[in-house]
Amino acid sequence: MEWTPDTRHPTPLLDRDEPILTANSHTGLARYLQLKADAMRATAAELPNDADHRETISARCTADDLTGVRKLRIRDWQYIGDSGPAMGGWNLGPSSPELLCGVVSTCLVHTYLIAAANQGIPLDGVDIEVTAQNNDARFYGIATDDPSTPFEFRATVRLTAPDATPEQVAGLHRYADSTCPVMKVLRNPVEIDLIVAEPLDT
Repeated sequence: MEWTPDTRHPTPLLDRDEPILTANSHTGLARYLQLKADAMRATAAELPNDADHRETISARCTADDLTGVRKLRIRDWQYIGDSGPAMGGWNLGPSSPELLCGVVSTCLVHTYLIAAANQGIPLDGVDIEVTAQNNDARFYGIATDDPSTPFEFRATVRLTAPDATPEQVAGLHRYADSTCPVMKVLRNPVEIDLIVAEPLDT
């Protein structure tokens, strides 16, 4: 399959003459949030209808060689998923449950950034570690009372916001906890249709 560059999501470039550090920015993130707010306001003005923001998103994963490595393609990026030696893997990449934790953390961080940008709250850093319990015993034919899915998710959030008020920080936490799309999917699962198709031509 031939991959072509994705032109739907152009990469924004910072003006090299743009000052990154300001009075309310110790790391550059606060300035980024100002630029993010400007970009989002411009997008809302240019595309005022909700239908303008619906798009089909996709990811494709392939395993087709002796390594069994799972090659994941999302737009112009490629990632690797693998398992450890206990499952015959090579430990060349994170497992699927680990990737799930990663997706939760990236979406949650972005939700904080969106809220901070929209509300004009300066942040110097957002650090989120997502952990979960996982038990693959069933794949080995071993009975277990644990759930068959990752469980007991926990997201530990560390905000660096010396110029924000406690009330602003508390508001960010409330917004992120109730709004993060990936967390909402896990808390309120959606249906996934499994469609059986013919193999791709090689």
